Amino acid sequence: MIAAYDSVVIGGGIGGLAAAYTLYKRGYRVLVIEAANRVGGVIHSITTPEGFTLDCGPNTLGTKDVRLWQELVDLGLRERITLAERCSKRRFILIKGRPIEIPTSPIGLIGTSLLSWQGKARVLAEPFVNLKPGSGDESVAAFFARRIGPEATNHLIDPFVAGVYAGNPQHLSVAAVFPSLWEAAQRGGSIVRGMLRKPKDKARLSEPKMRSRTFSFRGGLAEWPLALARALGAGNVWTERQAVRLQQRGSLWEVTVDGANGLETISSRSVIIATPAYAAANLIESVDAQAAAALRGIPYAPVAVVHLGFRRSQLSRELCGFGVLAPSSEQRQFLGILWTSSIFPHVAPPDRVLTTTLSGGAIRPELVDQSEEALIEAAIRDHQQLLGINGQPILTHVTRWRHAIAQYTFGHRERITTLERLEQRLPTLQLTGSYRDGVGVPKTWANGVQAAERVAVALAEQGDVMVRSEGRGVRSEE
Repeated sequence: MIAAYDSVVIGGGIGGLAAAYTLYKRGYRVLVIEAANRVGGVIHSITTPEGFTLDCGPNTLGTKDVRLWQELVDLGLRERITLAERCSKRRFILIKGRPIEIPTSPIGLIGTSLLSWQGKARVLAEPFVNLKPGSGDESVAAFFARRIGPEATNHLIDPFVAGVYAGNPQHLSVAAVFPSLWEAAQRGGSIVRGMLRKPKDKARLSEPKMRSRTFSFRGGLAEWPLALARALGAGNVWTERQAVRLQQRGSLWEVTVDGANGLETISSRSVIIATPAYAAANLIESVDAQAAAALRGIPYAPVAVVHLGFRRSQLSRELCGFGVLAPSSEQRQFLGILWTSSIFPHVAPPDRVLTTTLSGGAIRPELVDQSEEALIEAAIRDHQQLLGINGQPILTHVTRWRHAIAQYTFGHRERITTLERLEQRLPTLQLTGSYRDGVGVPKTWANGVQAAERVAVALAEQGDVMVRSEGRGVRSEE
């Protein structure tokens, strides 16, 4: 059998593109297969006729990973980067219908109206409360209620989980969502004491460090995946082609692809699956039914994204901050409202304001199925009541993500362990995605890079004979 590629990457989101680019830079011949008509996955940016730049999925990037910054420079994106405004460091939580700024220090915690005096005392007492570890796979809500009290959990942790995971803290596994905090509590009897007792990681200490920065690109976050696709070359990135079957043939893999010209089969020395978990499950069913079942056990929360544009004169007060999150106890329709043009002024024309409202999530998934009119009307009402914005917007835009964010529910670590066993048994098959090690874009990128590095090791152990770029294959042993 002849291998046409060193690696086929199934899925053209940021994780898949990161994996492909990592191998491409090492000289491997790589093919990316993407079912949609564009790359980027949930990273999707558009520019409206009115001059607004809308990020319909993630809106910002934040990282201190030197490798990620270097990749952006290599891709020619350095001059396209735009840093968040200083005022965006201010973040707010809705309490009793009022946006309250989140304190950033213990002194600030004492003066905040986010918590009662009893709630503040409970948070500050955390290092001195020695509790036994929770039993079984403890929820995020239960863990923090024991550690910092129910009030702080409801007012701080609940909206944070909604903002990052669109999740229900009652159903998410704390060991999977906050592994470092969970391990600290296991180690020290309290989060603070455990963090202080954490052994130094010499390997991490030797890594180059930089300050974390929040940023985007002048044309929106989609500039990054588009730049990766350009670097790989049009012939190495197929869109509107769906991988429908995966089979192992000797030391090679066969990927059956369905496209405009019907079915075709591609052979490769390795495969990286970078699709959402439910799609990956269908591909590996015949390879490892247990791993497929583990992938199917990972649910996704739906999210509706509503962009509203206003004239600056419609604001009764300046929006200076990142945005506001709503605890579930507030019983609002939104998870959070980003003050997008306060973070990045370039996304709105002069004298215009852009906001991004997120609704739905794991707690109220039915909201995503509302009509566009209902979603827009609810968002406008919240802007008028909570942010003091007058009148109707001059821009409205709705995006629905039926499977927006992977949920790290009970049993998640065990599901990932099942996937790791598959990868150890078949090292030329790797899985990557936001369902592993964190849902943020930089984490997903890093997971893709790591999957590629594991594949490179496996190919080297095979002899590392690379497929020639002109398309001549490498013959494998039958």
